[in-house]
Amino acid sequence: MKSLFRSLLFAAPVIGLMGPASALAQTKVLFDGAHAQTAGNADWVMDEDTCGVAQRYPTPAQSGITATTPETYWGGAYSAFGVALVKKGFAVESLPRGVAITYGDTTNAQDLKNYKVFILPEPNIRYTTAERSAIQAFVKNGGGLFLIADHWNSDRNNDTWDSPEIMNDLMVGVSWGVHFQVENEPNNWFNDNPDSKYTTDTSSPIIYTGPYGKATVGKGLGLFGSTSITLSPTSNPNAKGHVWMTTGTVGSTSQVTFATSTDGTGRIAAIGDSSPSEDATNGCGHNTYNGWENTTYDNALIHLNAMAWLAGAGTGGGTTDTTAPTAPSSLSASAASSSQVNLAWTGSTDNVGVASYNVYRSTDNFSFSPVASVSGTSHSDTGRAASTTYYYRVTADDAAGNESAASNTASATTPAATSPAQVIINEILANEPGSDVTREFVEIVNVGGASIDISGWKVWDSTASRHTFVAGTVLGAGKAIVVFGSSAGVPVGLSNGVGASSGQLNLSNSGEAVSVRNAAGTTINAYTYSSTLSGTDGVSMNRGPDTSASGSFVLHTSLSTLTSSAGTRANGIAF
Repeated sequence: MKSLFRSLLFAAPVIGLMGPASALAQTKVLFDGAHAQTAGNADWVMDEDTCGVAQRYPTPAQSGITATTPETYWGGAYSAFGVALVKKGFAVESLPRGVAITYGDTTNAQDLKNYKVFILPEPNIRYTTAERSAIQAFVKNGGGLFLIADHWNSDRNNDTWDSPEIMNDLMVGVSWGVHFQVENEPNNWFNDNPDSKYTTDTSSPIIYTGPYGKATVGKGLGLFGSTSITLSPTSNPNAKGHVWMTTGTVGSTSQVTFATSTDGTGRIAAIGDSSPSEDATNGCGHNTYNGWENTTYDNALIHLNAMAWLAGAGTGGGTTDTTAPTAPSSLSASAASSSQVNLAWTGSTDNVGVASYNVYRSTDNFSFSPVASVSGTSHSDTGRAASTTYYYRVTADDAAGNESAASNTASATTPAATSPAQVIINEILANEPGSDVTREFVEIVNVGGASIDISGWKVWDSTASRHTFVAGTVLGAGKAIVVFGSSAGVPVGLSNGVGASSGQLNLSNSGEAVSVRNAAGTTINAYTYSSTLSGTDGVSMNRGPDTSASGSFVLHTSLSTLTSSAGTRANGIAF
């Protein structure tokens, strides 16, 4: 945030050019190599001097590349892609493991503002919330993003996240109009070669008008294990298909194999297969398909045309946007309980686009402090004290970090608490689906009438502490929080789930004592279950009736048609 935050608180080397490259001279491209791109047999990096680690600058130096340099100049399965880009005048780098993805961090030499195009070759690790925000801001502010996914069930590092799921998760909170097909959705794993059912729009920069040539009917893409893409033009009218499955219909929103979209002044390209952009130059026991070098298809041409189009977006990762959004309006506040105030407001407008809203709170209607940043136009402020008046204001941020003026001030007074907080263990899943122990969970619920701070509280099994709640964790009245075996087991979209801080829950299928203890070590609630309640794969044990402090534990299937209900009531309704 810029100055308004405070006011609210207190009142490379030159490379020879080959081909049509002059307009792209020294355009910087960053390949993501930090999200398990070398897991299993994968090798989606340009070069590795150490197995499994892509260094920032591939070696030998790219300044030595000429028009006749072979793709074996570097040793990764994305060497052909990288060498070809250098021949076209681009400058290429990799993002090594452990380097943060940021936007606007001047202390990070590989901050996204320093690049024009960011390529995500089949990531196998989910992007964090901070990484997702940085990538979305990069695009909205003029960056080009290339999403290269693969077929469903291509989980190379066995963390339960496939690349199409990771790509879809990356798009949470934005309207790019692009969705990769995943489990239980049609066309999530298929071969199609050649795949040349092209758009009839002859202005397509991917197929017809790109600087590196027109794609040929009968060649197209060589797809070997791909997922398809579904477009949502109602979410984004600029989401367009350029190639469809051979069994698909040109112009339809489904069975798309190559798509583009825009957001703000940035551009997005998407494909559901990594085979067309990889080569067979790899080591370290990796095994890849030589798609880039295969002249049977137009793989390289289509990808290079896409890169030229992506590089032509806006002003790149950097920004000259200094126009702040308009102020949010019609802010209202209402007390939902003795510990929760609900807010709603009318959204702002911006010359590029509103990225998020900042919620500020005060108890004296003078000094306001930031309490939340949200993407929508509503917010529930939980963990409040009973019988207290709270004042609120809201501002808007755009992707460039420009903050609007404040909205009107709204206030609400929480009623007196009707009963004290009471925390119970409500649901336990010890016999996880299959053998994925990350999906074991313990759900605790505050069935009392007041919020309670559970910072430092612990979840124990029979022998050890398995999770410690971090500082600032407040469990609202009538709310639940779920501890999973690890963060990898937290379902996508579940906002009240956390991974066990120890990395496991260690719940036995033959019986276990589970307890919740406060920061002083006092047992707040405990339950010892037998194999009778943990003998069915994927079925949890739950209080019956649900959330009853005195209720006995029963099989979840005796309460509803669901086998479990982590983070929701037994019938699947939110707390």
